[in-house]
Parts: sequence; C-alpha cells; structure tokens
Amino acid sequence: MYPGFFASLKCPSCGATGGDWTAESLRLGCDACGREFENMDGYVDLLDLAARSDLTVLTTEQRLMESELVARIYERFWRPTFVRIMAGSGARRGTGGFPGELFIHKNSLAMEDREGPWLDLSCGSGMFTRGMAASAPTELVIGVDISRAMLEVAARRVKGYGNVALVRADAHNLPFADATMSGVNNSSAIHSYDDTHQAFEEIRRVLRPGGIYVGSTFSKSKSMVGRAAARIAGIRRFDPAELQSQLSRIGFADYEEIRFGDSFVFRARKP
Repeated sequence: MYPGFFASLKCPSCGATGGDWTAESLRLGCDACGREFENMDGYVDLLDLAARSDLTVLTTEQRLMESELVARIYERFWRPTFVRIMAGSGARRGTGGFPGELFIHKNSLAMEDREGPWLDLSCGSGMFTRGMAASAPTELVIGVDISRAMLEVAARRVKGYGNVALVRADAHNLPFADATMSGVNNSSAIHSYDDTHQAFEEIRRVLRPGGIYVGSTFSKSKSMVGRAAARIAGIRRFDPAELQSQLSRIGFADYEEIRFGDSFVFRARKP
C-alpha cells in the first residue's frame, strides 16, 4: 500500500483510527477490534453493511453500476451518453460529457498548491482517479466506490500509478479518520445517494480545515427527456440554490458553481 494509506483509515466496524492495521496478501485486519476485511486484487473491501441498517432497494442506475459490461464501457460510452441525456444541450463534447470536466475538477481542487491525500469519492472505473494521480504524482490519491465491478475495472486501469489506493466503501460511512483529506472529488454521484445529508456530513468530517469539496450533478430540467430519464434511473435532480443552502447548513463555505446546460460543477470549502 502507498505510504500514509493506513494512517488515514478508520475502521468501519469499531471506528478505531491511528493506523493499527495488519496487512497480509488476502486480508486486512483492524488490530483494535479484530475485524478482518478482504484485500482484493487491486482494491481493499472496507464495506461494512452492518453500519447501514437503512439500505434501500437498489435503483435502476445503482444496479447498472454493478454490471461488468457497464463498468467496461462506462468511460467511453455509458457516462458520456448518460450525461448528455441528463444535461441536454449544455453537454455535447468533452471527457465525461461536457467540455473540460476533468480539467475543471482538478483545478477546482487546487491540487498543485497543496499536499494530499486526495479522495476520489464514487470513483467508478477510475477516470478522475487517474487524472488526479497524474496531477499529484507524489501524493496519495484514494479512489472509493461501492461497486465491485467498477473497482475491478479501475484496478486494471490504475496500474502504473504508484500513488493510488482503491477502496470499496459506502459514501454514507467513509472508512477514513476525521480531517485526513486535503480535498474530495465527487463527480456525477450525489444524485444516486440514498441520503445526501449524511454523505455531505461524512465528506465534511474527513476533510481537513480548509479542505475543498468539488462535485458535479444535474439540475432540475424542463426537458421531458431529461425528466423521464431521471425517473427511469431512479435519481434525483437538484436546485443549485437548495444544494448551496444544504451545504452551508452542514458547515461548508465559499460555494461556487459552473453550469453546463442542466448539469453543473460545484465547489465548497470546509472552514
């Protein structure tokens, strides 16, 4: 594992922090409670289902993210197509569905000006994880997703990046200690979360003071196609003003956003 990875962890079972972990080829164990987690081929499985007694039935979109086929075609076909349907005329070109998305996320995080580690939350097949790792080759970048299929593809694609660690975990119960991350990237994911308030609380908790949270999602649409796609996929759309207000109530400051049709990138800071 990359240096500093264990120091950032919090046991999702007992909450112990401080890097008291035992790592072997096929297991990762918390020395505090004795709980063992699977050390998979290319990622560590720290998902603790017991911590989420309120798990709901998976939506159509969440089920698709567990598909091996979708994971393989996610970056080149699935994601760009989905973003264009949901975002409308503002998203016609560029990586991920609209112009310069990866560039905007990396620069909004200000990675060149600060030390890591950096968290790519709901990383999917690792598109942003790889971009972040290339931007900060001497800093730890941790990609987190709940989908085994996505992480298996991501693990193959991050080979050669010595500063990346991949973790299977739930955005509602992040297995990281308080104030350990310099920034959190969260691209096109919050619309799929069961409880955005809890996920935002977790993101704020793991950020250091001054840490930056950058995300992207879809705004409410007048397009019948966009609204129908959201209903079928089982995802929510956001009013940017309401999202800003929610983040402010949780304790984020300095909210900014850039809109692309019915999608937008937002940035906020933990004071």
